[in-house]
Order: sequence, then structure tokens, then C-alpha cells
Amino acid sequence: MMAMMVVSWSQKVELSGTLTGLPEGVKVMLAVAVGSKLEVRDSLAVAQNGKYKLSLKAEKPTLFILQPQMQKGPQVHVMVMPDDRGLTLNMAYDQQHNYMRVVSSKGSRNMELYQRFNAALYESVKEFGRINAEFGKAETSEERKQELQQEAQGVQMRQKLAVKEAVSAYSDCLMSAFLVTYFDNDFATYCELYEEVLGKLDKKYADDQFVANIAHKVATSLKEGSLAPEIEMKDKDGKLRKLSDLRGKVVLIDFWASWCGPCRAELPNVVRLYNKYKDKGFDIYSVSLDKDRNAWLQAIQNTGQVWPNHVSDLQGWTSSGGRTYGVSSIPHAVLIDRKGRIIGKNLRGEALAAKLKEIFGE
Repeated sequence: MMAMMVVSWSQKVELSGTLTGLPEGVKVMLAVAVGSKLEVRDSLAVAQNGKYKLSLKAEKPTLFILQPQMQKGPQVHVMVMPDDRGLTLNMAYDQQHNYMRVVSSKGSRNMELYQRFNAALYESVKEFGRINAEFGKAETSEERKQELQQEAQGVQMRQKLAVKEAVSAYSDCLMSAFLVTYFDNDFATYCELYEEVLGKLDKKYADDQFVANIAHKVATSLKEGSLAPEIEMKDKDGKLRKLSDLRGKVVLIDFWASWCGPCRAELPNVVRLYNKYKDKGFDIYSVSLDKDRNAWLQAIQNTGQVWPNHVSDLQGWTSSGGRTYGVSSIPHAVLIDRKGRIIGKNLRGEALAAKLKEIFGE
């Protein structure tokens, strides 16, 4: 249970609509999630005709929570962007299933996505309720119980498919970074969906907590055989260079920095291997975690890194490329094959030489 604290707060976005079905006198709490706590922002009483209206204040993208103030009150999540002009959200409380249904929404693609997600879960809640009710009856035969168990599995599969299709269709919306976590317990199966969402949102919402969580999850779960996430960063001349542009070659993604002693110590080996195998289809994509442009460029020249794929956003440890791959120490290297799939991680010295010999021969 999240601890509660009341805070004061400042870009107004008007949220209005209807909320029907709540027991008389029940108010609705407005809160935001901050870490493991819910910060209460407001509470509202719904009029007798079900209408409500309130101002949401958000200087940055903010996920609000609406929750009836009653035991085990169901939550509705509202993503508000600073440039939203007004949101309409019509909801209905289903007392039988203790579910807050989003009937319709207007003014936000984020909330269009949430409405589809909410509807998928609602259909499943009703179906599971029906199945559980029949399963619990004394007259239900064992044969019928087995059929009901299969029906439940089908409901679960349809729910997952509906959520996946919704998140994919709206993967450019920030709400998708929150809703994709629905699949956290089955990440291996849905890894490509996480990568799709991350690819659409990482540049625009790099500082958002949900996007950062996805980036960390994707990066730390990278394994051999998985597709290497895209990196698209500027080189020293301001030209965008994509990792995927090197598809068809065996590529070493090398995370380094001019100030990193171990990196500088490893570079002669990397340079030697590049010169040995470059004509056989080997290339290097170097991502610098430097902050000083001059130091970065001088180090490239001084260490003989003659390949063209040198990129950096000069953001140090918050580098977008480093964040995508979960880099927490350097040197850090990832080797990918001609199809862009990971075939080795943290290969250095003789280990890297042996792997390239295995691929290219002498």
C-alpha cells in the first residue's frame, strides 16, 4: 500500500466529463505516483447528474490517478501533457466487478490508448467473473471445470493480444511507456514491443521515468541472439549515423571516453583488429561518453581510430546510446552479426581476437 502525502502544485489542463455508478457521497481522489508513494493533489465530489470538472496542473508530462475513496477503489490513469488544451473523460463504475470503465475520451491520443487498454481489461474482468461463478457451483462437473479452465486461458490470451495491438498502434504516445509494463512478467516474449516503444519515445522523452525504466529493462536483458537496439546519434560533423546503416557487416559497438584509462589501453587491440578484418566485413561503431568535444576529437586522432562511425551527444553517463544499452562502466563492447543480432558482449583483448578469428578466419 502506497503511503499518502498531500502536496501543493502549477500549466492548467481542464479535465471534465461524467462519472456514473459510484455509491452516493463517495469522493474521488486525484493523485500522482512518485516513486513508491501517492501524492494526493485534490479530491472531487461528483454532481448528482454525474458531471465533474477539475483543473490538472502539469509543467511536464504527468500521469494522474483517479481513485474513488472507498475500500479497494479501482484506479483510472490519466496522462496529461503540458500542451493539452482540454480532456474529456467519461467513466462508469461497475459495482459488481469493482471496475472503473472508461466509456469514452476526447482530446488526447494518450487517453484513446488508455481507453482501448481499459476496455480490454474490462472484457476480461467480466469473462473471468462469469467463469469463476460457474466454476464455483456445486453442480458444475469436473469435465465442465476443465472446459472453463480452457476458456479462462483463451480470455487471457485475447486480453494480451488486445493490449499488445493497442500499445503497438499508439507506441508514439507516452502512455504506451506506462502500459507496456503490463507485460513485465513475460518480458522475453514481448521484448520487441518494449523495443518498439523505446524506439519511438527515447529521444523525445529521455527524462521520463517510464521511458527510462523501459530503456534499463531492454538494455539489461540484452542477450545473445536478440536484435541489437537501434542507436542514432550525431558524428563530429553533425551527421546522424545509425547503427542499422551498418547492417550486412559484423560490427563492434564500442562504448568509450577520452578520459577512460582502460579504454585507451584496449584501443590498440581494437585498432589492430579493425585493420586486420575491415576488408572482410568488420566495422566499428564507437559511442563516446565524453562531455568535452575537443577532448573527444583529439583522442580519436591520437589513438588511430580511423573508422568513420564515431558518435556522441556529449552527455557523459546520460548519453542516449549508453542509456539504451544500460552502460554503467566502460570500456563496454557489444558484437553484432551481419543481421544485427548480438553475438558477444564485453569481448576484449584475446577474447575479441578469438571471436573475430572464428568469424573471419586468419
